[in-house]
Amino acid sequence: MQRFVLTCLLCSFLYLPEVFGQNAPTTKRGRDAYEKASKAWQGRNLSEAAIQYEKVVVAEPTHAESHLRLAQIYELLRQPALTKVHYTRLIALQPNEAQSATAYQWLGKHYFQTEQYDSALINYQKALPLFPAKSSLSRLAEKSIASSKFALEAIKNPLSIKKQTLGDTVNMFPSQYFPVLTADGETLIFSGLTEEKDENIYITHRQKKGWDVPEGISKSINTNNNEGTSSVSADGRTLVFTACNRPDGYGSCDLFITHKQGNDWSTPKNMGETVNSREWDSQPSLSADGHTLYFASDRKGGQGKKDIWVTERNDKGQWSTPKSLGSTINTADDENAPFIHANGRTLFYASNGHPGMGGMDLFITQRMDTVWAEPKNLGYPINTVSEQVGLFIASDGKMAYYSDDYSEKGKGRSLLYQFELPESLQKSVIPTRYAKGKVFDKKTGAALSSEIDLYDLKTQEKVGSFTSDSKTGTFLAVLNSGSSYAFYVSKSNYLFKSLSFTVSDTTSSVQLDIPLEAIEKNRTEVLNNIFFKTGSYDLDEKSKVELNKMVEFLVLNKTIAIEISGHTDDVGSDKENLELSRKRALSVQEYLQHAGIAQGRITSKGFGESKPVASNDSETGRQQNRRIEWRIE
Repeated sequence: MQRFVLTCLLCSFLYLPEVFGQNAPTTKRGRDAYEKASKAWQGRNLSEAAIQYEKVVVAEPTHAESHLRLAQIYELLRQPALTKVHYTRLIALQPNEAQSATAYQWLGKHYFQTEQYDSALINYQKALPLFPAKSSLSRLAEKSIASSKFALEAIKNPLSIKKQTLGDTVNMFPSQYFPVLTADGETLIFSGLTEEKDENIYITHRQKKGWDVPEGISKSINTNNNEGTSSVSADGRTLVFTACNRPDGYGSCDLFITHKQGNDWSTPKNMGETVNSREWDSQPSLSADGHTLYFASDRKGGQGKKDIWVTERNDKGQWSTPKSLGSTINTADDENAPFIHANGRTLFYASNGHPGMGGMDLFITQRMDTVWAEPKNLGYPINTVSEQVGLFIASDGKMAYYSDDYSEKGKGRSLLYQFELPESLQKSVIPTRYAKGKVFDKKTGAALSSEIDLYDLKTQEKVGSFTSDSKTGTFLAVLNSGSSYAFYVSKSNYLFKSLSFTVSDTTSSVQLDIPLEAIEKNRTEVLNNIFFKTGSYDLDEKSKVELNKMVEFLVLNKTIAIEISGHTDDVGSDKENLELSRKRALSVQEYLQHAGIAQGRITSKGFGESKPVASNDSETGRQQNRRIEWRIE
């Protein structure tokens, strides 16, 4: 690969326009060396050409073409110090000539890479008017000027961050990159490159004293080929990753998907020709619920080289044809490494198409309905002159993880870092919370696989669908902070379970262990999301989601008959409470009948305050006693 690059560069130099008009040296010694140098140059003998051109400039120090050729040769040979010497001499001889444009541009890049942004800006500004107007080179100079100005301002106003590596336990490979975590922050997955140049996916778990020693994620995922960048759903049970040059691939690199049950990952499947193209498809980012996938691709139809694309999964599990995120996000250059935060609205990605600190910089944008806001550079020192990719922000919006190129004894290395997001960036990331728990059989304690629907009680809209693990019964669902939720857990041959809870800004998670009752005579459940106004038996509009779930259950279980019972706290007289509980139970019965459930399958009864489940000495206890129950008859 290196030889190919050098050959291409040499060809581009060999066939540059003869802007010097064949101005040969005037002295005999200079002409002799020049002729030998030209032959060696045309024959691609760089070492000999350098020797002869050096003789020319000794004989005639003002021979501009020889300084240009020497700069080009030393650039090809990767000797920047000598390259700088001869481009500088060329500029001193012909500061306003067109052939000096590339010299200014090279010097600008040299100073930019050494973080001397003021010197870089001066050289880029001198290069611009010497390039043909509206050419690719002039556009590059304009972009370089913008980046130099941005970098100068950025280093004057640095963000306050304390970047720390994840330690030698995690950074155990020659290079590691693209970290992703589960929503609870307990599991870290990343890509690692071994000494044998084998790229695999690794997993580690958080311990009290730090991260455990990483292990290969699974033998069913890692192979002798390269398995690259990956993304995991919030619950850690769906993984999308990149694999290249596989027999079942469609392009050079494809996206594959696998699911976890217990400790076992399923055999990965290619995501299919709807998602993958004949080009490079990589660097996935899966939404928290696993229904939306962002990724990078250089397929046709984008804005430039590599672009960010998105695909969505429908209720049947089918992925849609990917769409480009458009010109607001994508540029004529490279965009890659997308990361969609658990809130589903904040997107981070890497780009070299916008003004930045150099190489790939990290950017942030927000989705407003279907439109993406103008991206913003995350600033210095999150972004530096080196490559920054693979950013991950924890679900609470506080801690960031990413990979950064690192120079160690002259050898490039990518390490995993973490830092706390500065307050200015935390304000841009709406934090999320999560509910975590286990679904199990109430009688036997056995783990159950179940369907879980999550509703926002304020909007009465479904905001998520999940399943519990078939082997462990565990689940994890991402929540938006400050919202009231209804949880509906259902499984064939079991009573469906409803729960309600509120997540505050001070709570990072909710623990929900959910016992399910098998469908048996006299089994009882509480309808936790039935609402009445105080002292009234009129059903609140917010009760419809729960009631419709009850209808679904009865439609699926056509032989079941139930009793609806109403209960109150001890506030008020016994007679009033008994009548109120009866009317509330009857309201539920009538709703179910109006929805098509046969009258003979439902009875209702009021018990007033006679069957409390908690003490009436507190508001919490009284709230538990004010309830609607249903029982299998």
